[in-house]
Amino acid sequence: MKNEQRTVSFFLILMTIFPIVDVLNGYVLSMHYSLPVGVIYRMICFLFLVIAILLYGFRQNLYTMLTFSTIFVCGILLLIQSIVLSHTPEMIFQDSVVLIKFYLWLLIPYFVYQHQQILRTVNYDKIFVIISFLFTIGLLIPYFLNVGNQTYENSAAGYKGFYFATNDTTLAFIVASTFTGWYLVKKVGNKSGIKVFGLLALYFGNMLCLLLLATKTGILYGIILTASLFIYFVFFQNKIPTVYRVMISAVAFIFIIFIFFNGRQFIVEATVGTINRITYFYKLFDGDLVRLITSSRSDYLQGGWNYFIQSNHPFLIPLIGFGFEYRLLHFGRIGLIEMDFFDLLFSFGLIGLVIVTTMIIYFAALSLKKQSRTIYSITYLVLLIYGFMAGHVFFSALSTTLLGLVCGGIILKQGEDCK
Repeated sequence: MKNEQRTVSFFLILMTIFPIVDVLNGYVLSMHYSLPVGVIYRMICFLFLVIAILLYGFRQNLYTMLTFSTIFVCGILLLIQSIVLSHTPEMIFQDSVVLIKFYLWLLIPYFVYQHQQILRTVNYDKIFVIISFLFTIGLLIPYFLNVGNQTYENSAAGYKGFYFATNDTTLAFIVASTFTGWYLVKKVGNKSGIKVFGLLALYFGNMLCLLLLATKTGILYGIILTASLFIYFVFFQNKIPTVYRVMISAVAFIFIIFIFFNGRQFIVEATVGTINRITYFYKLFDGDLVRLITSSRSDYLQGGWNYFIQSNHPFLIPLIGFGFEYRLLHFGRIGLIEMDFFDLLFSFGLIGLVIVTTMIIYFAALSLKKQSRTIYSITYLVLLIYGFMAGHVFFSALSTTLLGLVCGGIILKQGEDCK
């Protein structure tokens, strides 16, 4: 029992510190050092999860079958691709790195499933609040120290500090703000005013970070989330008397107005670059809103589809896909669509798409059960939508870690048995 508790404690620490690792990794890359901090950390996570899961043993049920069928089939598909398309050792290595990132979202919830009894005794939700805090200070501290990188290269638009990938970082703050906002609304009305103030400050920090990143999706989500939380608190938080809800809402509204007028110059400076970029690309695309909204992904999708159906193996490739590195080397920019479900199709073929989609549907079905409809259900849906529209969910180490933790939360809310 003590060994299991130590294993779970190590898992929680390992999962919680990844924002710090990503900042350190971004700093190393920015300084042009050749130390793969992120790769080393993710390899440690992967090996730990594999060893811990194997040592614990398996239950014979649907969830176990789906998880390991997905892992096995995706691995076999990459092996077949390497033979059919004559992949070089370097290509096989790069594909394996991507596959390890992909496996994280399958292994993390399975570990949670194995150790659910112990994990139910800790406040699993707080992991996301801690992650939210670490992500926020990881962006704000470099910003106020006037170091770090702009969101977009060759442009003054946005600021991402030492976080390396813009889309991944945006998604991280979307997830962080969702959990912080939910936790804030949940805690308002409790006697602990210090906790509420701390969560309010953290949520404000989340919104500030989304503003600094200055991505279209991040800013839009921040507005929608804040409005949704405000509406939920005013009209649906029945645990708090109406008078208090109205008073708190009025104070919050006045505070927001105060912040807006006193910080309007900062807000304008933070968003003007993004507005200029949108205007520039709108003119460049001759007013084509589809290309503008998708950031040219619609063009990449069309090109990727043509390569997919017109390959030298017209029967086999649609079934098994090209893999990842082959597409990048042979198709250039079109080799990465940045829409996960299409990248999944072109990389793993129809076989891979079907089995991974089955796994996705399994978690969706769990999250929609009456007893399981929680913040994890909402966040899982947000992750799927983001993955479909903007990519970087299933094949990014940062995002797959978050996705795996969210799926772990779905399992914990499900009950004792996940079949």
